[in-house]
Amino acid sequence: MEFQTKRIVIVGASAAGLRCACRLQRLQPDWSITVVEAKEVFSYGACGLPYVLSGDIDELAALRRTVYGVDRDADYFAAVKGVEVLAPWRATAVDTQAGTLHIEGPEGERELEWDELVIATGASPRRLPDLPDDPRIHTFHVWDDVKPLKIGLMHGEIDHVAVVGAGLVGCELAEAFRSLWGAEVTLIEAAPTPLPEILDPELGAVVRKHMEKNGVRVLTGSAVAEISADDEGVSVAVGSERVRADAVVAAVGVLPQVDLATAAGAALGPTRAIRVDERLATSVPHVWAAGDCVEVRHVVTGGPAYLPLGSLANRQGRVLANILAGRDDAFGPVAGATAVKVFDLNVAAVGCTAARLAGDGLGVRSAWISTEDRAHYWPEAQLILLTMVYDPSTRRVLGVQGVGEEGEVAKRIDVASQLVLRGATIDEFTRIEHPYAPPYAPAIEPLAVLAFAAENQTEGIDMMSPLTDLETTMVLDVRVPEEREERPLNAGRLIEIEVSEVRDRAGEIPEGPLVVACAHGTRSAEVVRWLAQRGTRARYLGGGVSWRVRALSPEG
Repeated sequence: MEFQTKRIVIVGASAAGLRCACRLQRLQPDWSITVVEAKEVFSYGACGLPYVLSGDIDELAALRRTVYGVDRDADYFAAVKGVEVLAPWRATAVDTQAGTLHIEGPEGERELEWDELVIATGASPRRLPDLPDDPRIHTFHVWDDVKPLKIGLMHGEIDHVAVVGAGLVGCELAEAFRSLWGAEVTLIEAAPTPLPEILDPELGAVVRKHMEKNGVRVLTGSAVAEISADDEGVSVAVGSERVRADAVVAAVGVLPQVDLATAAGAALGPTRAIRVDERLATSVPHVWAAGDCVEVRHVVTGGPAYLPLGSLANRQGRVLANILAGRDDAFGPVAGATAVKVFDLNVAAVGCTAARLAGDGLGVRSAWISTEDRAHYWPEAQLILLTMVYDPSTRRVLGVQGVGEEGEVAKRIDVASQLVLRGATIDEFTRIEHPYAPPYAPAIEPLAVLAFAAENQTEGIDMMSPLTDLETTMVLDVRVPEEREERPLNAGRLIEIEVSEVRDRAGEIPEGPLVVACAHGTRSAEVVRWLAQRGTRARYLGGGVSWRVRALSPEG
C-alpha cells in the first residue's frame, strides 16, 4: 500500500496545535509537520499561571517542564517528538489557492508550503472599552503577564489590587493576591454573583460569602464605567463609587483569535469563533481548526457555544490528528465541564445554568441539596452543596453544579458530565452505581440524592431556593434544639417542632402556606410529603439551613 507524503503546517503551539502535531507525527512519521508560533515561550500550562502567583506552584518555569523535568522548547519537540516548531515566527498571510503561508520572524520572511493547514491560534484577552495604556493596568492570560505583577507584589509596590471580572481567572487571582501576598483585593463583577457562567445565584452567593470571609471585598451587580490612572495609582468607577488601587487586572474573558482564519476565507459562527464541523474542518477545503479559536456544539442547547477550555483543546488536537491521518474520528457535542479552586472552596459544574436557559426562554427547574461527601460519621467528612437543573417536561438533566470546602465535588461533576453528555434523565441519575466505603463516599451517592430531590419535586414535593426571603414567611423549623441554637433561623413567623414530634403536634401546624426547614432538606422534604397528605400547603427550604448559612449569614 502506497502512502502519500504530506506537508502539514499548524499555526499555534499551544494545547490543540501541539497535541495535533505530536499525535500526527506518531501516526504518519514520514510526513512533514511544522508548527508556527508567534511567541518565544510556548507549550506551558497556562491554567497554572494564577497558581504561580498564589505560590501554590513555586516557579513559572515548572509549567513548561515535562513530568521528568525537561523544558518543552523547540529542541525538545524536534528531538523527542520529531516535530519542527518555528518560534517566534508570526503567520501574516495565507494563500489557500497556492497552499502557502507567509511568516515573519527573527530571520526575516518565509513562505511555507502546505497540503493541509491547521489553525490553532487560540484566544486573546477581552479588553474593556477605552482601557488606558498604563503599566499598572493588566490583563492575565499568557506567560509574560505573571512577572510584572509578581515583581510589584514582592517589592511592596502593589498593596491593593482591583480585579475586574469574577470568572474563573478573576476568582483565582483574587485568592492569589490575598492569600500569599496579603494584598487588599476588590473583586468587581457585573453579574449578581461570582462565576455567573457556571453557577446559578444560589451557589454563586456561597462563593461570594466565602471570598468575603477570606478578606476579599466583592462588588457584584456592579458594571465598570471607567478605569483611569494618575500619579497616585489607578481608579475604577463602579456605580457611584471609585475604587482606588495600586493595580487593576481586567479578567473579563477571552476572544477567539480568528484573523488568520478570516484571511483564509473561513467562516465564523454566531459566537464569532471559527465554525467547524464534527471533523474540525472549516468552510475552506484543506483548512482545519482546533482549540480556543473554534466554536463547539453544546449538548444541552444543541447550538453553538464558545468554551475555551484546555481539556477540550487537547481532545480536539488528538481528534484532528486522527482525522488528518485518515482515521475515522469526530469531535462531538460537549457539556462544558469546569472546575475552579477559590481559597478552600472547590467549585465544579457541567451543562447550563438555570439562568442561562431561562434567558433562552426554556422553562427549567432547579433542585438543591446539601449533604456529606463521605459517610457522615467519618471524621474528615465535608459538606457539599449540589444543584441540578432539569427540564420538567422531559425530566432530562441539563446541568449540575457543586461547591464544597475540600469536599469531593469535582468527582461528582466528572460522573454527572458523562450522564449529561448522553442526555440522561433524573431517573438515570437515581440509578448511579458508585464505590462505597465510609472514607470515600456515603452509602447513597450524593448525585443520586440530588436526583431523588428533583424526582420528589416532579411529584409535588416542592422546594424553594435557599436564598428565599423568609422575612414575611411562616416557617416550620423541624430541627432539634441544639441545631436551632447553633444556627438560628429568622422568619416572619417561626414555628419550632422537631421532626420526631410533628405527628403528635400536628394540631399546632397551620394549614399553610408555609415553608418547612431543616439542616439539609431531607427531613423537611419528608414532612412536606406528610403535610400534603393532610391537605396542608407546604414547601421546603432547598439545601436546608446549612446552605442558607453559607450563602447569607455574616459568618459565611
